[in-house]
Amino acid sequence: MKKKSMLMWILGIALSLTLLMAGCSNSDADASEESAGSDTTFNETGLPIVEEEITLEIAGPYDARTGSDYNNLETIKEINKDTNINIDWQLSPSSDWTSKRNLMLASGDLPDVVLKLSPSDVVVGGAQGTFLPLEDMIAKYAPNFTNFLEEYPEVRDSITAPDGHIYSIPLANMAKYKRVSGNSLWINQKWLEQVGMEMPKTTEDFKKVLEAFKAEDMNGNGDPNDEVPLAGIYGDGLHGLGFLYGSFNTLDETFIVKDDKVDFVRTSPEYKEVIKYISSLYQAGLIDQEMFTLESSDLISKLSSGDKANVGAFYGWSPDQITNPDYKWDYGSPVLALQGPEGHQVRGYLNPQLNPAVFAVTKKNQHPEATIRWIDKAFDPDMSFKLREGPNRVEQVADGKYEIVPEPEGFTAGEWRVKETPYNNFPYGSTQEMREQLDLSNLKPGVLDPDKDEWFDLQEPNLVEWVFPEILFTNEQYDGITRYQTDIMAYTDEMAAKWITGAADIEADWDTYVKNLQEMGLEDYTQIYQDGYDTYKANQQ
Repeated sequence: MKKKSMLMWILGIALSLTLLMAGCSNSDADASEESAGSDTTFNETGLPIVEEEITLEIAGPYDARTGSDYNNLETIKEINKDTNINIDWQLSPSSDWTSKRNLMLASGDLPDVVLKLSPSDVVVGGAQGTFLPLEDMIAKYAPNFTNFLEEYPEVRDSITAPDGHIYSIPLANMAKYKRVSGNSLWINQKWLEQVGMEMPKTTEDFKKVLEAFKAEDMNGNGDPNDEVPLAGIYGDGLHGLGFLYGSFNTLDETFIVKDDKVDFVRTSPEYKEVIKYISSLYQAGLIDQEMFTLESSDLISKLSSGDKANVGAFYGWSPDQITNPDYKWDYGSPVLALQGPEGHQVRGYLNPQLNPAVFAVTKKNQHPEATIRWIDKAFDPDMSFKLREGPNRVEQVADGKYEIVPEPEGFTAGEWRVKETPYNNFPYGSTQEMREQLDLSNLKPGVLDPDKDEWFDLQEPNLVEWVFPEILFTNEQYDGITRYQTDIMAYTDEMAAKWITGAADIEADWDTYVKNLQEMGLEDYTQIYQDGYDTYKANQQ
């Protein structure tokens, strides 16, 4: 027994020593990580940013037109130059990114930086410690971005969480032409000439134009039924029917703000009249009958296939989306807001093109200061200009101006623009001054294009400041939005589809529809937005 006891004692001592050594090893590893975090090779100013090379893992989406090899893009090469920072890009197709991002955040298997988050991801992740607060590092290490925030304080307001911290770097385009909706109405002017009609100015004029397009064989192929008078996609921000809402004194938004009061659009009398008008077009066969199922690629195919145009009118940013050069500019210039039955013709003065959650630094990042210095290079005015416009797409001319370099053969306009830049998948700060650097006189001569400030100037008299501002809510408010939003919006979409197609009667259903929404929590849903708006306004004072 004594021998056995002595043996057990010796084994116990050995085990204790093993655990102690393991503990020391772990402590050394922790200390090593802390040392790496302090980064003694970091330079607060100048280049390189770090004396010894480091690698940052950055996860995000990529545009198929740009491709996933960001390190070969001219803009990224310039940002990386002389920094001693290498980037390991972990990119997913844009179509897959939301699910990939959600899985990444849920698993806790994080890179150093995450691109293109939702605002709620940033607020919740910041509160939980997933993302680092950045405001102190921005003030100390990001002079370009700090200057941008000083010039545009509304951007700072939009990226500051309710707890006072900044957890993400934005993409912000403050040029005024982006303050009008890209959802413009384009009409085939050659078709107008064929039917002997002028550009419509009212909703009634527009309906008559579409009726004329439907009645005749507009493409001259002997089949009067293969043309689409009006093409669009229900619910799509760019290609949807939102343009028509202003003719009935409302906007195609979930909530609008009038005199500091937040209103849910889809229970308003104005919305009811919009749906009735759209229904009259649909049931007369004047709108593409596939508009509830179309994807944007399907719409572009309709607009570009065939030797001649098959679509009379469509909604979108520009006919550049039509890839067939033989007739894309038959659509000429976009239509100004149509006057509705009561004389209304408003359009929304939009928030800036601002995504507050484009670049968030995670708790796994051992070089946050270096990361902030690296991304600050994107806010150098010259670099922001290149990230926004595409360095291959602009060429400097006289007086410090730049002109647009037309896309070469084999490229669409969109492909050419994003050939050397991550574009809207990466932070930058574009200003009105940068916009004015562009000489757009050679851009589609004779055509009123939305890329021209002239388009904004023509619409400005009709612009109303009703659009709900870009703000960050609290964790609790995001929980409430999640609780109500999906069911309420799904129900309103379902009923709109029934009313538009004639499967149900909006007059007979309206009171029950509003009652059902109230029972689903619409009042509480609206109050969340009212509370968020009130806090936002109070913080501006």
